[in-house]
This record gives sequence, structure tokens and C-alpha cells, in this order.
Amino acid sequence: MKRLNYDSISKELGIDRKVFSPWWDELEEERKYLSMIRDKWLAKCPELDFYEFKDWYENTDKKCYYCEITEDDLAKLWQNHPDLTKRNRGRKLEIERLEPNLPYSVTTNLVFSCYWCNNAKTDTFTQDEFLKVGKVIKDIWKNRLK
Repeated sequence: MKRLNYDSISKELGIDRKVFSPWWDELEEERKYLSMIRDKWLAKCPELDFYEFKDWYENTDKKCYYCEITEDDLAKLWQNHPDLTKRNRGRKLEIERLEPNLPYSVTTNLVFSCYWCNNAKTDTFTQDEFLKVGKVIKDIWKNRLK
């Protein structure tokens, strides 16, 4: 993904820089959103086409594939249990591969997972095996969220 400077953009679009310079501030929310997706893409799936990753990201349920916890529920857990983990993970859903031997570039192999499910599944359990474990974790989260 090539980044262009204002002069290059002006030349490529045939629009005076004064016309599109204000767009930088006007599109701040969209820029932040796309930057967040880009950072996740670069961290996990740079070999995958960005727009394919973006499509996957935007159209996949934002809950753990195994225990079904959402990021809203994760925020509540952290609020109620600030010492949930000493690591700097667990506040957001992570991108996990169902089959660890397949690359991140296969979007049908990608799901969202909470830190605990992702960490516990490792490369040892199959998707079907870990769904059983996810049900137990789901019950624990329900009790902690009461």
C-alpha cells in the first residue's frame, strides 16, 4: 500500500491541493478507523490483499469464536476485574487461525478469539475440540459478568 504526498495526490487526481487539504481533518474518523484495520492487517496478514482483509474484518462477528465473549463484555470484565491478567493482552479480540498449519492469508481460516481462548487453544487442539472448551469458558465469563 503506497502512501502519497499532497503534491503526488494533486497531480494524480488533477485537483488543486487547496481543494483536498481540508479533507484531512474532515475525514479524521475514517482515517483512524482505516489505520486501525491496516495495523491489524500488517501485524497478522500482510501477504493478504488489504481490501480482502478489510472485507473479512468488517463482515465477521466481533465475538470470540469459541466462548462468544464480545469486546463490550471484555471491557466490563476488565472494569470488574482490573487484575484479570498481568499481560498486556485480553482487552481486545485477537485474530486466530482455526487450523494453525494454514496461513493467515486464507480468510476462511480466520476468526476472532479472546486472549484466553487463543492462548489455551495453542496449536494443539482442533477447532471442534476447542469449541467444547469454549463452552466452559463461556459459562465462567457469564458468572463473572453478573
